[in-house]
Amino acid sequence: MQGKLSRAAKQSLDRRFGALYDKLYREDVLWTAWKRVRVNRGAPGVDKQTIEHIEEVIGVEAFLADLGEELRGKTYRPQSVRRCWIDKPGKAEKRPLGIPVVKDRVVQMAAKLMLEPIFETNFLDCSCGFRPGRSAHMAIKKIRSAITFGRKTVVIDADIKGYFDAIRHDILMRLVQKRVSDPRMLKLIRGWLTAGVMDEGQHVRSSAGTPQGGVISPLLANLYLHCFDVMFVESGIPGTLVRYADDFVILVHLDGEKVLAKARGMLGRLGLELHPEKTRIVSADDGFDFLGIHLRRTPTKSPKARMKYVTRLWPSDRSLRAVREKIKQTFGRRYGSSLEEIVGKLNPVIRGWNNYHTAIRPVRERLLKLNYYVSERIRIFLKRKYSDETRGYRRVHGEMITRLGVCQFG
Repeated sequence: MQGKLSRAAKQSLDRRFGALYDKLYREDVLWTAWKRVRVNRGAPGVDKQTIEHIEEVIGVEAFLADLGEELRGKTYRPQSVRRCWIDKPGKAEKRPLGIPVVKDRVVQMAAKLMLEPIFETNFLDCSCGFRPGRSAHMAIKKIRSAITFGRKTVVIDADIKGYFDAIRHDILMRLVQKRVSDPRMLKLIRGWLTAGVMDEGQHVRSSAGTPQGGVISPLLANLYLHCFDVMFVESGIPGTLVRYADDFVILVHLDGEKVLAKARGMLGRLGLELHPEKTRIVSADDGFDFLGIHLRRTPTKSPKARMKYVTRLWPSDRSLRAVREKIKQTFGRRYGSSLEEIVGKLNPVIRGWNNYHTAIRPVRERLLKLNYYVSERIRIFLKRKYSDETRGYRRVHGEMITRLGVCQFG
């Protein structure tokens, strides 16, 4: 089904699709949506119904059959999302996260299965976030190439102020209607946008924004900022835009202030504004952080090298602080646990962080230093667990680390 929709969308970039709603309650579509939602797991919404409860008590077949009947009979109504606040890595502030109920997540996933191949054909190459076949690493490589080979060393590091809460529903729905004509599907999307938020027992109506945490939110957020991508390309600015969801940088040769002013104007047409304190113009020679990676242009060390400058990458200070804190929390005060149990919980933390950062071939010194930090945390854990007066140094050695199977950074 997705392949057919994608091919049809590519044949005509301004075609409007009808009769999409009828595909929502197809048995194969709902089962595919359920499987994807189940893999992502997630916390319960306002109804406190978990995926485990559906599987063990209600039964998946009965749950999907009832949901299909609701969609077919047009009695399905989106519920409010449960708002919770999560820590931002390396920051004191918190990020609002909206958690829909499982039923809404399944329907949103089903809608995404149909809408994504349609809108994907219009999205531009500069957009790398939350799209099939694209990743943060692709965004980093684009930036690295623009600096090293394009010699664009003036970097506009931008931050959109409260993006997910600032999306205007009227503009977003007009953008959706450019490709979707099915009134039932449009009503469904509008229902998710206006369902409201349950925050500490208080229901808050939604007049703008899309919940950060909804299954379909990243697609709608990309659709909204696609307008910015198009405006930038059509403006003729001699620069490179690289965007990952609502984070973006613009790389130019000069006139950073003029380009930034133009970008502000483009975003202003969408009802968005840049954060005055977090948006800045920097030189690639001084370095900047993007998606947890620090990028900096430096002179090549070899006098025989073809290029005088290259762009080097390494984990940002914030990313390093965040992984150290995760490692520290993994050990915690679990002195009743064995070291093998701790290592079992520690390895996924190390592996996930290390895989992300080594994929872009960074400078390895900072990664290797983290191995010493891990061994120090093991030493402190053993010292406190066994009340060791020797500070635990005799308990920690290379062979022990290898025997335990502790993953290594770098």
